[in-house]
Amino acid sequence: MPSRREFLQAGLAFSVIPVAAPVRAASGAPTAPIPTLVHYPLYCVVCDLRSPSSVAMAREASRAGRAVVGMRGDITDFWFHDLALRWRETPVPVGGLTGTGPLFCLERLGWDHGMRVVFRGAHRFLDPRHLEHAISGPPGTIAAARGAGLDGPDWPLGVARLLGACEAVRGNASMTVMGAAPPGGRVDEPETLVSWVIAPKRAYE
Repeated sequence: MPSRREFLQAGLAFSVIPVAAPVRAASGAPTAPIPTLVHYPLYCVVCDLRSPSSVAMAREASRAGRAVVGMRGDITDFWFHDLALRWRETPVPVGGLTGTGPLFCLERLGWDHGMRVVFRGAHRFLDPRHLEHAISGPPGTIAAARGAGLDGPDWPLGVARLLGACEAVRGNASMTVMGAAPPGGRVDEPETLVSWVIAPKRAYE
């Protein structure tokens, strides 16, 4: 049976880098804040610096005042030097827009700390110019996704807003939205990105 360290090292190897790039304004009209009564206060938002969409999400999250952790495909450093220590003290919620590997690792590591994935989105490029956004999570958050701009080229900004407004309530809903890629199409992106929030399971009990 492989150790946890071997499990993580076999996954992705992250370099933790803060995202300090300036926020570029969205091309469309500003959208209204997502209404929510009780939401998870995110400890940080994780982005993959290799993905333009993930970086755009992180810039919007940073603009909204949230801490951002940047990595390049491996969460080992972030886990051992930050999140594992934090979760041993307090199981704080975290969110992100990454490839499937980081979510796979963090979801399973979170089980030992009473954590679960409470919001999940699969953002799949159907071709260079079109995406399919399949999201599931708290009903109010999913309902708010209709006005979050997922159908347009600035969809990562909408993802940032949804992560920051993920409701801490029981229940689950799902939705699929067809969207457009940014001008220039799919460039330096994996076929599928995943957005997620991992939070304490006790919030549902």
